[in-house]
Amino acid sequence: MENVFIILFGFTILYTAATSRLAAHVKVLIWQGILLFLICMFGMNEFTLINILFIAFETIVIKSIAIPAFLGGLIKRTKGYRDTEANIHHFYSLFISTIILFFGFLVSNINLPAMKMINPLYFGVSISVIIISLMLITIKHKVVSNVIDFITMENGIFLLSLSAAKEMPLIVNLGVLLDLFIAVFILGLLVKHINTEFNDLEISHLSDLRDCEYDN
Repeated sequence: MENVFIILFGFTILYTAATSRLAAHVKVLIWQGILLFLICMFGMNEFTLINILFIAFETIVIKSIAIPAFLGGLIKRTKGYRDTEANIHHFYSLFISTIILFFGFLVSNINLPAMKMINPLYFGVSISVIIISLMLITIKHKVVSNVIDFITMENGIFLLSLSAAKEMPLIVNLGVLLDLFIAVFILGLLVKHINTEFNDLEISHLSDLRDCEYDN
């Protein structure tokens, strides 16, 4: 059953690549958080109350509720509902993403001695999601889009960590969660200041920023 959820998780990135609506991207993050929770529940070898509570907090509370709510409010405040100025048309972005995900599935079916300690399907899908997220970050123009794609990439990294250790080391996941909190907080402040200064959220405005000069 967990393999079904992993495949569905991989398909969510295709929807992100196909649409320009930022609200739809936020909904994808919600579903990714839910799918990660289900993957963990069906993939865990040992169930303890602490593990279940931590997984539920990290995937449902943070990834599916807190971060999407923060980003949804950010989109409404900045009124940047679409990212239509990507360097690559969304059709071609979807086509390229589909090819990358297809190769990810091929990798998951290759039996190599080095892959014995790694779940192939976890590895193939997670690597595909990470690569596609990086591609989307480079072609999108809206700062909010980059924040969403960064979080999607982090979800891929989370799945990649499961490919090597289903036991989910608590310290490692706490470190990933802390990094995510810091990144979203800093990027949220960046979005707010850019929107206040330029009344827009185009990445190109970042080139207009410079250090303040002080007279001695």
